[in-house]
Amino acid sequence: MKYIIYLLGFLWIAAGAIAILYTGDYKAYLKALMVRLDRKFLALIPAIFGLLLLVAAPSTGHSWFIGVIGVLGIVKGALIYFNPGGILELSKDWLEELSDQGYRLIGIIALVLGTVVISWIQ
Repeated sequence: MKYIIYLLGFLWIAAGAIAILYTGDYKAYLKALMVRLDRKFLALIPAIFGLLLLVAAPSTGHSWFIGVIGVLGIVKGALIYFNPGGILELSKDWLEELSDQGYRLIGIIALVLGTVVISWIQ
């Protein structure tokens, strides 16, 4: 179970570093990903990550926090799949209008979250 947390933590760190260092490319990649992938397949990504976090949460020192992040991932996947009130389109529009500084802030949050999650592994 530790390996799942390591994998997800390093993915968060890598995504955060890329968002900070290569903001324009990261922005273009996310925009292309949102256009290219079907909504139902796009919903699987956060749902699978959330399920993996729930399964691996007991191997961390703060399993409740990792569990909450896992539940939020599953809820995010469900919201993308069912798309109540056109929330996916609103999210796409928000991401398109977000400035480079906003993407860098998202990168900083991902970098810190990945580091914290890895440091909590027992």
